Amino acid sequence: MSADYTVDVLVVGAGPAGATMALLLAAYGIPVLAVARHPRSAPTPRAHITNQRTMEIMRDMGIEETCLRQASPAKAMSHTLWIESMVGEEIARGWSWGQDPARKGEYEASSPCSMSDLPQSLFEPILIESAIDRGAKIRFDSQLVSFVQDDEGVLSTILDRLTGKEYTIRSKYMIGADGGRSVIMEQLGIPLEGQADLAEAFSVYCEIDLTRFVQHRPGSLYFVIDPEAPLWAFVGNFRMVRPWNQWLVTLFSFAQNSEVPPLDKILERIRIMIGDDSVEIKVNSTQRWTINDLVAERYSQGRVFCMGDAVHRHPPANGLGSNTSVQDAYNLAWKLALVLKGQAEPSLLNSYNEERRPIGRQIVTRANKSMRYDEIWAALGAVPSLTVAERLALKESLASPSAEGKARRAELRRVVDDRKYEVHAHGVELNQRYESGAVIPDGSPQEPFREDAELFYQPSTRPGAHLPHAWVGTKIGRNPPISTLDLAGKGQFTLFTGIGGEGWQAAAEQVAAEFGVPIVLRRIGFGLEYKDLYDDWARLSDIAEDGCLLVRPDMFVAWRSKTIKDDCGSALRQAMAGILGRCF
Repeated sequence: MSADYTVDVLVVGAGPAGATMALLLAAYGIPVLAVARHPRSAPTPRAHITNQRTMEIMRDMGIEETCLRQASPAKAMSHTLWIESMVGEEIARGWSWGQDPARKGEYEASSPCSMSDLPQSLFEPILIESAIDRGAKIRFDSQLVSFVQDDEGVLSTILDRLTGKEYTIRSKYMIGADGGRSVIMEQLGIPLEGQADLAEAFSVYCEIDLTRFVQHRPGSLYFVIDPEAPLWAFVGNFRMVRPWNQWLVTLFSFAQNSEVPPLDKILERIRIMIGDDSVEIKVNSTQRWTINDLVAERYSQGRVFCMGDAVHRHPPANGLGSNTSVQDAYNLAWKLALVLKGQAEPSLLNSYNEERRPIGRQIVTRANKSMRYDEIWAALGAVPSLTVAERLALKESLASPSAEGKARRAELRRVVDDRKYEVHAHGVELNQRYESGAVIPDGSPQEPFREDAELFYQPSTRPGAHLPHAWVGTKIGRNPPISTLDLAGKGQFTLFTGIGGEGWQAAAEQVAAEFGVPIVLRRIGFGLEYKDLYDDWARLSDIAEDGCLLVRPDMFVAWRSKTIKDDCGSALRQAMAGILGRCF
């Protein structure tokens, strides 16, 4: 099939998933073109919580500092609050996003990166500019019309929305990162499992200076509970976009088949939620959205691979959406690069669906569970089926010395504590475990989680787990500490070993030369290139000093040998062959 243009990979969509994919492929030396139907990157904040795993990817790409300069620090999103209004009584609050003093150390020990609040409107331009700097091509106002694929590639028809003309692109592979209304998923006919349109909400992106109301209690979410609120805006939420003058105000509706009220009514409601008529409000944009519980039956078909909102659709609770989308791209990009360079067999690409779909199902389930606010709203007196008088009575009973008041306060404490699953989902973010053809089992059983696996991160080097972070130093000790994560990634396989592991060095050189795939050797231990500064690596690596860990370019452990082998070359060769789908 002839075409107007040819490229190795066509990425459809330039949101978090598509822009990250373009950036990674370009960094790995793959010709890539991304097209987006919109005229520019996201003009509204949309996603904003940026977790440690995503920041590790940005660190690997060399743009972590750029992201941090644009982001609000984790301290600015320390709390979730439930209030009568911005000037009214504060009913309850809880720590959020790793800022609980009892848990800060866990977050710091788990990664060299910190969480931050980076709105999508600021994050996307960083990704896009970085992708272009590395050689990716990006075209906006370019809409995918249709595509056909054969054994050799994909022929896509693109509409130039500025000229109205169509042109064709021939690519070896195509990436469907075209969002929650994916044309690619629809044309592929891949079913979505779950339910759509479970509820609806209305958001207003606006500029309001609320500094004097919130700077002493910084948070990312302020839920306004007003027993007298109308059903079309029964509960309101102020989401911090920029401290403390940009906000995304969301109104949760309990009215059946309600129409969106005119803007003046919405502004009136926002003023009531603030509680101060003198505050100026500048509306930038409005959006109506629905809550979904959907995950694709599969993530790929033929030479087309889908990611991001195209394959997992869920509410914004837990801040998992854009993070999971970025991580989808990080999982697939290195595999696609190796296949396109002829260094791996196409069978390696099967592991994308095997590894990422279970993660998609997990985060969709978790986000929807976290979005069920009924219990906490009821504990605060916000029950839509009750009359206003009944709601007010419920609210007032919270301050009562009666048995009912005591019971209701205990229930409020319970449900506020339960919200930790929304804003402290450290385990959901970091405990991902892969099982696929790109992971070589070592025969060890899956370790049981010592604590709640959704709340707490448990490091592991069992094949399929993410490489643990530990601080190491150079032999002379004149340089700042280095994370073990900094020793991996960069689009390459990494082999970690220690004292007595000299046999692995020769093995890495031999196998890299045989397969044409670089393997970087990292030796950690007394007298070696890197010193185990706090003895954390000795504890976390879970291998003997002369053992080894083979880490994939996406920093997941592909294989390990707990001790030295009689024939290191043969053992490593067999592992690499299995991962790459190669014969030896």
